[in-house]
Amino acid sequence: MGVVAKMSRNLFAILMALCFVTSGCIGNQEVDIFYGEDISPSIPAEDFTLTDEEGNDFNFYDYEGDVVVVAFLFTRCPDVCPVVSANLAYVAQLLGDLYRTEVQILTVTVDPWTDNSSVLDNYSNARGLDWPHLTGELEVIEPVWRNFEVGLATYDSDLDGDGVADGFDTCANTTAGEEVDNEGCSESQKEPSQVQTMHHPLSYWVDHTTGTIIVDREMNQRVWWADNAWNAELVLEDIKLLLDE
Repeated sequence: MGVVAKMSRNLFAILMALCFVTSGCIGNQEVDIFYGEDISPSIPAEDFTLTDEEGNDFNFYDYEGDVVVVAFLFTRCPDVCPVVSANLAYVAQLLGDLYRTEVQILTVTVDPWTDNSSVLDNYSNARGLDWPHLTGELEVIEPVWRNFEVGLATYDSDLDGDGVADGFDTCANTTAGEEVDNEGCSESQKEPSQVQTMHHPLSYWVDHTTGTIIVDREMNQRVWWADNAWNAELVLEDIKLLLDE
């Protein structure tokens, strides 16, 4: 090897060593590990006790040692929440024997005013969901929302006065006194055959900004998946990465 080539190689080695020592190349930059959004630094998931769909106490730390997938939703959610539930069911299917042995799934409501145990039981049974669906008194469930950084707002505005909160109302400016369905639409706004009487007025709307959080075996929040960015296969890969740690 020529003198110049040898000197060049030695110089390169010295520069690389200095680069690592001074963190000049890769430095302290955080490296993404997961397909979802990395929660870095991780956030400890605090223990809690809520009530499941059968009316029994559920203790979160009973799952310590397993990877836990935690989703926040509410049963009156007309669009995103049922999709998230279906995605979770698909992940459970893909997990095979790992589900309920090393990986757990649970759902926490963001609407405890409506979602009591009976409502959650009906919701889960109608969709064939076999993991805990949790609710509780506001003073008990609020700390859980805060720990998982759930952004939550409720409002009861109803500009056309049809008994359906604006967040649910897909038919604005309903004529006063007309009977509407659960989407706030009257016969004059839809085909008569499509109208269903609203038995339970949707008088307030819950707006929550959160996603699905994956908690590792040591009960640390590690991965966040936005509700509108769900990819079941990639969520599964993130779960496997945590299982391999």
